[in-house]
Amino acid sequence: MSLESILDHIIEQADAQKDKIIQEAKQQADIIMLSAQQEAEKLYREIINKEKSLYEAGKQKLIVNARLESRKKVLAMKQALISEAFKELKSEIKKDRFKKQQVLPDKVKDVPEDIDFYLQKIRRDNETEIAKILFV
Repeated sequence: MSLESILDHIIEQADAQKDKIIQEAKQQADIIMLSAQQEAEKLYREIINKEKSLYEAGKQKLIVNARLESRKKVLAMKQALISEAFKELKSEIKKDRFKKQQVLPDKVKDVPEDIDFYLQKIRRDNETEIAKILFV
């Protein structure tokens, strides 16, 4: 065997070894890339799911707050209507219709009754019933 044939044989083996190493490196790179893609996909799904949950929670909070504000406005309007009804009632009641006797040292005299006191009492006692009548 000549030196040239030995060199050719060594070069062939080195080329084969080089091709084998390159092939193994490509396979390892493919495995690493696949693993990285799977990990990236997993992280992506986790982030998307977390953001969806945050979005849904925010959306529900907005809906609940909007409903609460709506109920507050409706309640305020109902209260205003009830107040208006009592205001009308007060204007219809003649001041001299309800009288009480005031006892003075030398005489007893009739004086007008405080209508507001009785209207407040009637309102507290009957507000629910009035609301049922007004808002059926």
